Amino acid sequence: MAYSDFTLEKAAAVLGITTQEADLFPKLVPLSIPSWLNETLGKRTQLALISEKARSEFIIVPILLTCRDLSQDSLAIFSGQRLDVDPAQGLIGECDFILAIAPPLPPLRSPILTVVEAKKNGRCIMAV
Repeated sequence: MAYSDFTLEKAAAVLGITTQEADLFPKLVPLSIPSWLNETLGKRTQLALISEKARSEFIIVPILLTCRDLSQDSLAIFSGQRLDVDPAQGLIGECDFILAIAPPLPPLRSPILTVVEAKKNGRCIMAV
């Protein structure tokens, strides 16, 4: 089973995952958004982005590059990396994007940040 086969309900049942609201990063200090990010995100509306994949990539990649810039290039961005964590539990497959505090060379090491996109009733929900 690939990651994309999981729903939140299935993950809760199979993996015992629970959810709760919390202040994920209580000591984070807000940073200013670089002007180039707003400019870049504005330019995507000028393109004929036909597929959902293209539309989402033109949003997420500039944001990930900004994260890397704001971290003084300490983050590596992996795109399309296979991450087979636990095949017995069905945690296998290719990830759209992974951020890691590591040089941009395999093997991938922790800590990593995973961005998940799910859709329900036509609404896009993103979880980190």
